[in-house]
Amino acid sequence: MLSRRSNFPRRGPVSERVFGKAYAEAEHGGTWLASGLFAITLFLFVASLSVYEITRPDRAQALLAAGIASLTDIDATLEENLPALRDEARSSTEETVQLPEYPLPITLSRLEALTADTPTLRAIVLDRSAKLVYATGLDAFDETGEQASDLFSIYNVIRELVGFLTGDVHDRARWLALASLVLASVLGAATLALNRGFARFTSFGLAVLLAAAPGYLIARGGSYLIDRFGSEDPFVVDLQVLVQVMLDVPERNFLIAGSLGLIIAVAGRVLGFIADHLFSDESLDPNAYDTGPTLPFAAVPGPTHELSRRGGLRLPDLSGLRQRFGGMSLPARRPSGAPPPRREPEVGGARDEDG
Repeated sequence: MLSRRSNFPRRGPVSERVFGKAYAEAEHGGTWLASGLFAITLFLFVASLSVYEITRPDRAQALLAAGIASLTDIDATLEENLPALRDEARSSTEETVQLPEYPLPITLSRLEALTADTPTLRAIVLDRSAKLVYATGLDAFDETGEQASDLFSIYNVIRELVGFLTGDVHDRARWLALASLVLASVLGAATLALNRGFARFTSFGLAVLLAAAPGYLIARGGSYLIDRFGSEDPFVVDLQVLVQVMLDVPERNFLIAGSLGLIIAVAGRVLGFIADHLFSDESLDPNAYDTGPTLPFAAVPGPTHELSRRGGLRLPDLSGLRQRFGGMSLPARRPSGAPPPRREPEVGGARDEDG
């Protein structure tokens, strides 16, 4: 049976009264600890997996392009410096030229500088800038940019987000995800092993739900606040786009994990209820199937009667021996301490030779 009552022996009323609290703490303390640690490691796994997905090269470089476009104000830079760039390309004998007043060391070929239109040059510059920042981080930026650099400015916020989308963060997130996955697997198996019956699925599902709920609430709350407090400032708009795209990944992952945990917990609870009430292993009433008095079996002749009847084995007749022993009587045993009976002289007996 998978019922909870079938795995442990019944305790008597005295031991239950004296040690009931100790029994409960011993049975549930280990399961609570394993479930709590499992929830923590699972939260770390989902969070690190989300960071790993955000910082993938294709996704991160698309986000970096949007962030770099805001940080460098590339549209104004191209509008002001495109004529100088083309003049330098015509007069230079070098194969490559660099965009003037651009904070990243991005080079263009002479052919690109002379023949490409403004949207094409913008896409080329942003693509190469995103790859450079993804490989080297914020060290790729030239500090000669003219944007504001206050400590709590939107510029610095976008700058930190851009510095987060790098290959180094991607590598660290991968190793953290692998380590947390191993720990979560071990602790999840311990959670299943320490529980009994269908309660193991309920505890496992609740631990998964507990791990997913905080992450989902944080990601969803951040998205709501970004949508709620909008602004007309181009820097704020770019920040909203970056953060919204980044928060979509953990919000989706935590939602999937929480949904699975809720399904497992509800399924374990329902199956446990069915097992306890429909397939209970309680002892049946002894009078439930009483159909009346039980009649004794008829006497069956033993093997000695059959063999003697067939002549195979002859048993001695003990009736004469019982009659002989039945006629004999044994003297009664006198009580201890009683004097021996007096012997009377025999009449007509043998005479004394001396007399």
